[in-house]
Amino acid sequence: MTDINKTDSVRTKVFRAILSGDFAPGGKLPTERDMAEITGTSRVTVRRAYEQLEQINILYRKQGSGTFVANHSAGNTKAFSQVALLTSISDHFALEFIRAIEQVLSAKDMLLVLRITDETPAKEELAAIDLVGKGVNNLVIWPSGHAFPEKTFERLRVLGTNMVFFDRVVPRDYADYVGLDNDDAMNKLFTRAAESGIKQPIFITHSDLQVDSDLMRLRAFETNCAKQGVKGNIIKISYKQELNRLPEGILPNSTVFCVNDILANKLKPYIADRAIYSIDGFIDYAVSYKQPIYKMAETAVSMLLEQQRKGSRWKATRKFCKGELVNV
Repeated sequence: MTDINKTDSVRTKVFRAILSGDFAPGGKLPTERDMAEITGTSRVTVRRAYEQLEQINILYRKQGSGTFVANHSAGNTKAFSQVALLTSISDHFALEFIRAIEQVLSAKDMLLVLRITDETPAKEELAAIDLVGKGVNNLVIWPSGHAFPEKTFERLRVLGTNMVFFDRVVPRDYADYVGLDNDDAMNKLFTRAAESGIKQPIFITHSDLQVDSDLMRLRAFETNCAKQGVKGNIIKISYKQELNRLPEGILPNSTVFCVNDILANKLKPYIADRAIYSIDGFIDYAVSYKQPIYKMAETAVSMLLEQQRKGSRWKATRKFCKGELVNV
């Protein structure tokens, strides 16, 4: 193994040990001599690895005291020219967001670093660790769901990573969030549906995906049902598996609201003769609330820049963007 490869190996081991909790934020690392014994390398190799982690603000040194893990509690003020996006490419919505954020970054003379995580928590974690370990400290994340590795991302914040979560999961106060105004979306869909009369409203949502955006839409659905004085029912179908029959509970006169266009697409062959109300804006056979994807991409980049600008004054914020009805 070359000296460069040995240094890379030690740097990766130290960084992963920090993220796994072996070395806490603000805690002291073993001396170069001790770490050399732990890793089976030389003090020179360890020194180089420590120096590389210091250069990207993962570690810092105190003269006469040793080497310590960083403990940032606010935005990373270091100027940046590239933003990493962790996302899936499995559907039209994700692809449109990739295009939008690339356009926003290009207009600012910045580069997009794309990491495809396939809605898999392990891939999200590995991608984030690899990116931050290589000095990419500005991330936009489209998380897989509630199973995503939150502890790892919380540690990345205190190691100096600016982060914005897009759609799906609202993080705690270690990152900003941008998503759709789901109350506005459902309110507008109900207003449109009321013009034809709402009877036996059904809300179609995922059976195999747990995300905050779905819960927001469900609550908005229930609120609108209460306003209309009608009882709504909830039906769950698979996000990943094909639908081979009409789900039980959808009656001939049911008014059907879908959590997104993906599920509306699954239902189309079975209820093509009646109105469907959905969210995303990618289909032409249903009244759909079009998500303002470019606006959300623009907001995500703006939030990263705000974290960088505000530094110690940064506090996590949540922004919800309004869209519009299409195919009305």
